[in-house]
Amino acid sequence: MDSAVGAGNLLKLLEYYYEYGFRGFLVSGGFNSEGYLPLGSEYLSTLRVFRRGRDVFLSVHAGLMPRELLDRAMEVFDLVDFEVPPSDRYVREGRGLRRTRDNYVDLLSYLVDKYGEDRVAPHVVIGSSLSTAGEDLRTVEDVGSVTSRLLVILVAMGSTPPEVSRVVAVFKTARRYFREVALGCMRPRTLGRVFEELALGGYVDRFVNPSRRLVEQVPTELYGSCCSLPEGALASFRLELGEVRGPGRRP
Repeated sequence: MDSAVGAGNLLKLLEYYYEYGFRGFLVSGGFNSEGYLPLGSEYLSTLRVFRRGRDVFLSVHAGLMPRELLDRAMEVFDLVDFEVPPSDRYVREGRGLRRTRDNYVDLLSYLVDKYGEDRVAPHVVIGSSLSTAGEDLRTVEDVGSVTSRLLVILVAMGSTPPEVSRVVAVFKTARRYFREVALGCMRPRTLGRVFEELALGGYVDRFVNPSRRLVEQVPTELYGSCCSLPEGALASFRLELGEVRGPGRRP
């Protein structure tokens, strides 16, 4: 991730990467005390200016945006990467918010109903000390009752990784609800072989930064993009094995 303070600096940053050849951009950042990314009119106008006449894909970590602001953001962004916390305790203690897990599920339902499955990519964090194994599974099931296109699974990081059985159970449950299951970029490296076995067993369709061993064992298509993009948007980000894209050092 790279930072830009102010709408003018955001435009300069986007134009820099665009000139280098990048065509996909994820807008993220710190959330406010209400749990959402405060994208005001100046930022949204800047993003409109940037994408005018350009073939780009824009996604956003929106959080619990008020619906009016979210509707305005959806006029600019192609996709919302939307995290659904696994428990109320995770929301209170992990996010510091006086909200509930169900507030996230309700907003996810609003997004899917109004904009369709291809415009939203739900993410669920599993294995946290702030949730139980049962809460992880219930969250996956609740998200699966709202949308079935794709689930991005993130695995909590910490000094002690979650039990293997807890992780495996989530992927097996997700397989029943979603057409595609993605293993996201946040996951403990100590469980690397477990994740590879899940992929080999058919429980993972998209795998961020797979090992060369896994790539050699599974028929693989490589993409230089986030794992949450809808299938129709992936063609522009196709990579050949061994190809690396990077902007080098910014001026």
